Amino acid sequence: MNKPMLSRLPRPVLQVILVVLETIFALIRTKGVYPFPYNTTTNTITLPAQIDHELHGLVAVGKQVEAVKRVTRLTGAGLRVSKDYVDQLAERP
Repeated sequence: MNKPMLSRLPRPVLQVILVVLETIFALIRTKGVYPFPYNTTTNTITLPAQIDHELHGLVAVGKQVEAVKRVTRLTGAGLRVSKDYVDQLAERP
Protein backbone atom coordinates (compact mmCIF):
# COMPACT_ATOMS: atom_id res chain seq x y z
CA MET A 1 0.00 0.00 0.00
CA ASN A 2 1.39 3.42 -0.97
CA LYS A 3 1.38 6.08 1.71
CA PRO A 4 0.88 9.72 0.77
CA MET A 5 4.16 11.55 0.30
CA LEU A 6 3.73 13.85 3.31
CA SER A 7 3.13 10.95 5.70
CA ARG A 8 6.61 9.62 4.88
CA LEU A 9 8.35 12.82 5.96
CA PRO A 10 9.85 13.12 9.45
CA ARG A 11 7.82 15.12 11.96
CA PRO A 12 10.35 18.03 12.20
CA VAL A 13 10.19 18.48 8.43
CA LEU A 14 6.39 18.58 8.54
CA GLN A 15 6.51 21.17 11.32
CA VAL A 16 8.82 23.38 9.26
CA ILE A 17 6.50 23.07 6.27
CA LEU A 18 3.54 24.12 8.42
CA VAL A 19 5.40 27.14 9.79
CA VAL A 20 6.36 28.25 6.29
CA LEU A 21 2.80 27.82 5.01
CA GLU A 22 1.33 29.73 7.96
CA THR A 23 3.82 32.56 7.34
CA ILE A 24 2.91 32.70 3.65
CA PHE A 25 -0.81 32.71 4.44
CA ALA A 26 -0.29 35.45 7.03
CA LEU A 27 1.44 37.62 4.43
CA ILE A 28 -1.38 37.06 1.97
CA ARG A 29 -4.04 37.79 4.59
CA THR A 30 -2.46 41.10 5.65
CA LYS A 31 -2.96 42.49 2.17
CA GLY A 32 -6.72 41.93 2.23
CA VAL A 33 -9.51 44.16 3.44
CA TYR A 34 -11.93 42.24 5.61
CA PRO A 35 -15.52 43.22 6.41
CA PHE A 36 -15.17 42.13 10.07
CA PRO A 37 -11.47 42.31 11.02
CA TYR A 38 -10.53 40.42 14.15
CA ASN A 39 -8.79 42.03 17.11
CA THR A 40 -5.11 41.20 16.66
CA THR A 41 -4.26 42.29 20.20
CA THR A 42 -6.64 39.87 21.91
CA ASN A 43 -7.12 37.41 19.02
CA THR A 44 -10.88 37.74 19.35
CA ILE A 45 -13.50 37.66 16.64
CA THR A 46 -16.80 39.53 16.71
CA LEU A 47 -19.31 38.77 13.98
CA PRO A 48 -22.93 39.88 13.50
CA ALA A 49 -25.62 37.56 14.89
CA GLN A 50 -26.84 36.64 11.40
CA ILE A 51 -23.41 35.37 10.35
CA ASP A 52 -23.03 33.54 13.69
CA HIS A 53 -26.36 31.86 12.99
CA GLU A 54 -25.24 30.81 9.49
CA LEU A 55 -21.95 29.46 10.85
CA HIS A 56 -23.78 27.57 13.58
CA GLY A 57 -25.93 26.00 10.86
CA LEU A 58 -22.82 24.87 8.97
CA VAL A 59 -21.41 23.33 12.15
CA ALA A 60 -24.72 21.62 12.91
CA VAL A 61 -24.61 19.75 9.59
CA GLY A 62 -20.97 18.76 10.00
CA LYS A 63 -19.36 21.42 7.82
CA GLN A 64 -16.86 22.75 10.38
CA VAL A 65 -14.13 23.16 7.77
CA GLU A 66 -16.39 25.34 5.62
CA ALA A 67 -17.29 27.40 8.70
CA VAL A 68 -13.59 27.93 9.53
CA LYS A 69 -12.87 28.98 5.93
CA ARG A 70 -15.73 31.46 6.04
CA VAL A 71 -14.54 32.96 9.34
CA THR A 72 -11.04 33.31 7.91
CA ARG A 73 -12.33 35.04 4.76
CA LEU A 74 -14.56 37.41 6.74
CA THR A 75 -12.06 38.36 9.44
CA GLY A 76 -8.55 37.73 8.14
CA ALA A 77 -7.85 35.72 11.28
CA GLY A 78 -5.46 32.80 11.14
CA LEU A 79 -6.57 29.20 11.02
CA ARG A 80 -6.05 28.64 14.74
CA VAL A 81 -8.06 31.70 15.80
CA SER A 82 -10.81 30.91 13.28
CA LYS A 83 -11.00 27.27 14.37
CA ASP A 84 -11.17 28.28 18.04
CA TYR A 85 -14.04 30.63 17.19
CA VAL A 86 -15.93 27.90 15.33
CA ASP A 87 -15.29 25.42 18.16
CA GLN A 88 -16.71 27.91 20.68
CA LEU A 89 -19.65 28.50 18.36
CA ALA A 90 -20.31 24.75 18.22
CA GLU A 91 -20.50 24.59 22.01
CA ARG A 92 -23.26 27.20 22.15
CA PRO A 93 -26.88 25.97 22.13
